[in-house]
Amino acid sequence: MAKYRSLATLLALPLGFAAMAAPAQELTKEELASRLNGIAAADITDAPIPGMYEVAVGANVAYVTKDGRYIIRGDIIDAETSANVSEETRARARATMLGSVDPASLIVFKPASGPVKHTVTIFTDVDCGYCRQFHREIDKVTALGIEVRYLFYPRTGPNTESWTKADEVWCAADHNSALTRAKLGGSLPDAPVCATPVADHYELGQRIGVRGTPAIFNESGDLIGGYLPPATLAKVLDDPNAIIE
Repeated sequence: MAKYRSLATLLALPLGFAAMAAPAQELTKEELASRLNGIAAADITDAPIPGMYEVAVGANVAYVTKDGRYIIRGDIIDAETSANVSEETRARARATMLGSVDPASLIVFKPASGPVKHTVTIFTDVDCGYCRQFHREIDKVTALGIEVRYLFYPRTGPNTESWTKADEVWCAADHNSALTRAKLGGSLPDAPVCATPVADHYELGQRIGVRGTPAIFNESGDLIGGYLPPATLAKVLDDPNAIIE
């Protein structure tokens, strides 16, 4: 399994840098990585601000002065463009992680006709009210040329009813109809126990930073947010800067 660690170790390590605070000597990426638990030199790049490194692992980003003394935990905003540089880094990481998911492990709802204009990847919980509302409108969503790729994210975690339902949906003969039935509150027919991608999806959601469901991501890895009506979702996908009323 690929290594995906959070930056909790980095953000909780001010004491770990105390020993190297004396000489204000610039550290190489390799030297800095050697002093940070679970961080590789490949995780470290030059930050947009001179004299600083950006440390990015998965969708987690922090900044360290090149002498290793100071850690900055906030986002960097470009005052000229108003762009959130840190969020752009996170989005690229999320896009990479979502792109690495085995397509065979997803439940996909495609437009019945016409071209696919946009693709969204959604972490969903069978028992989540807004997830159910979104899915009740799935035909309207796909009719707008939006392909929906579902991953499982039972918010209650392993060994819970929602997790079991996700397993049952996957083990059903027809994943799409089983998911629809489960989201509408129907019971699923008995199916043999099988290996499911639920645990992998859940772990990925935690690495990406999912905090609630539905968590909707566009193809660029931007977190669009939670539930949006079909027309509003299409508007945001067409124009990420659109104002949602």
